[in-house]
Amino acid sequence: MWTADWWWETQGFLPDGATIAPVILSSDKTNLSRFSGDKQAWPVYLSIGNIDKATRRQPTARAMVLLGYIPVCKLECFTKARRSLEGYQLFHECMRKLLEPLIEAGQKGVDIVCADGFIRTAYPILAAYIADYPEQCLIACCQENTCPQCTVKPKERGEYRIHSVLRDPEKTINIITQNANGDAPREFKEQNLRQVNPFWRDLPHCNIFKCITPDLLHQLHKGLFNDHIVSWATKSVTGQEEEIDERFRCMSLHPTLRHFKKGVSLTSQWTGTEHKNMEKVFLGVLAGATDTRVLQAVRGVLDFTYYAHFETHCDETLAQLDEAWRRFHENKEIFEELGIREHFNISKLHNIKHYLDSIRSLGTADGFNTEGTERLHIDLAKMGYNASNKKEYIKQMTVWLRRQESIHRFCRYLQWAVPDYVAEVGRDEGGQEPEEEKNAGNEEEEEEEEVKDNNRNVSFSIAKKPAIVGPSVKSIIDDYGATDFLFYLDSFIHDTLPSCSVTLTESTKFSLYKRLVLTLPPIHEVSSQPVRDVVHAVKGAPQVVTTKGIKKAVAARFSTVLVRVQDGEDGNDGPLNGIRTAQVRLIFKLPDSFQCPYPLAYVYWFKPFRTPASDTGMYSISYSTRRHQQHASIIPVSDILRSCHLIPAFGRLKASDLGWTAELVLQQAKSFYLNPYLRHYDFYFLRFLVDRHLQHEHQRQEALEAQRARARHATGSRIRRK
Repeated sequence: MWTADWWWETQGFLPDGATIAPVILSSDKTNLSRFSGDKQAWPVYLSIGNIDKATRRQPTARAMVLLGYIPVCKLECFTKARRSLEGYQLFHECMRKLLEPLIEAGQKGVDIVCADGFIRTAYPILAAYIADYPEQCLIACCQENTCPQCTVKPKERGEYRIHSVLRDPEKTINIITQNANGDAPREFKEQNLRQVNPFWRDLPHCNIFKCITPDLLHQLHKGLFNDHIVSWATKSVTGQEEEIDERFRCMSLHPTLRHFKKGVSLTSQWTGTEHKNMEKVFLGVLAGATDTRVLQAVRGVLDFTYYAHFETHCDETLAQLDEAWRRFHENKEIFEELGIREHFNISKLHNIKHYLDSIRSLGTADGFNTEGTERLHIDLAKMGYNASNKKEYIKQMTVWLRRQESIHRFCRYLQWAVPDYVAEVGRDEGGQEPEEEKNAGNEEEEEEEEVKDNNRNVSFSIAKKPAIVGPSVKSIIDDYGATDFLFYLDSFIHDTLPSCSVTLTESTKFSLYKRLVLTLPPIHEVSSQPVRDVVHAVKGAPQVVTTKGIKKAVAARFSTVLVRVQDGEDGNDGPLNGIRTAQVRLIFKLPDSFQCPYPLAYVYWFKPFRTPASDTGMYSISYSTRRHQQHASIIPVSDILRSCHLIPAFGRLKASDLGWTAELVLQQAKSFYLNPYLRHYDFYFLRFLVDRHLQHEHQRQEALEAQRARARHATGSRIRRK
């Protein structure tokens, strides 16, 4: 947050040497009762921008603290006509009481002892407020059919380049005061204001409208994508929900991707995780089934969503963010032409217009996501409610939380004071495990050893003990589809191990492994931590009848990966130069007599990358063949860069007529799309870098054409003078 504009602008209003403590607030009403009842709590959380966002987002770090609970009252003492307005005023009065200490502290400063031992005068100033759309309107004192940040007219919310005036705190307070005095100013109705006394009236250096942050969860994932784009795009497809469901059913599998076995139309309760998994393949599901302008509009929304999740932004990434939003607006009229929409005057559609300014002012949007607030409800509201007797539960919740905090502080003190003492304060305290570990939870536990290839700067882990030892060459060929295994292995040994004198035979014993775990280095734009990536090569198992019952058949799993090849072999001169796609069919090690210390992989090759498709922006690839047979090779596993996901190209045919299944679609389909939305890691490489390269190439071509035009013009002028 300290790299954004707000910090520098606010520093200019304070005395020299002053230290800013940006206050970050978050509030969200949540249900406490599970199956019946209407018990609710309205917690308010507080943090400061001096703490790194990666720390603020961790519930176990306790960097976001509970400030208090706002009463959730039915207000039956008021008439039904006044009840809602009094509820709004109750919220503002409670917030005014909670934030009252910030008024004097923000004006005069507070001397605090910092971690380095120095005493500094800190000015706590409200900088950001994390809330969903209804609470944003409640904070801004406006009605829910308008924008909480600007004065755009309701019928102009669907425009792309609408230049609306940002709300001003002083003017808003004057309008509300005039209306309270009976003057009835025209602006009160035009700006859809509410007659309340705002809590932020006396907060120093606070522009509450600029404090409102992007809400990735409710505005993008649950709002724009799930509530609108999915519905519009589905109606544009022949067969609509039935066709979309069938395409989701036979979607190819990946450890980090949820498989919708029953489609998506029957899902009754959605969470942010389901929305994100649906986004990963939605563009590929639509490809070939609808108008290209629909694909362009959907691509614009998906690209915008992924760019908005970047953890670090620069001018280039922000330009791509704006370009993605421009692409949607340039193609949205197709929904009107198809009779799906009559207008685009939607609040969530307009609110996204402010993302660019908010990121420049307050920092990247991932640091203000409401998902963090939703997660805090578990520890700071629902667990306390479950520990109560459900009567006067707010009082009991506060007592329970005070006791929990006391226990936590004492345990931390013991850890500091007593050598080798480990406090049992909740091993993960409700933390969530990574998506790939959830999906891989049914796998056998294997002790792994980490291997580092210094020549290729690749880190991977593989089991210390192979899963299968000494299989026959025939079983390798039959179970893993490793056709001509000995031929390709002999070629590899001849090229890579020329000093090896051991002869390959059908009786040679190999060690087979089920999986390979890659460690992808962090990329600041999308991940501050290394990414764990699993590559599978597991043969299928038939159905077996045992004494304990029927053991179901297990489908084979052969991961698709990106592999490093020599520059120029792939025929691509962009960011993917020297990279090709392959399917791993077998991971194995040679016997010790061959003196090959690293594991090898038998792979099927796909054709080199060409130009991305103009409508989806995804690379279209298919299997590579040599002499009418599958082109294969044996490579060191250190050549594998990372796993990837291939979306089958359905084309214009009905998915039900194709007869594909999710387990076998990689063998059944003829062509595929390389998925750039699988992970933010993939999006950075397969969308951001590729689009940037294509734009630079386009600019270079334009500059070259302009230079040629000037040369032709100069030549023509000389001829005329002669």
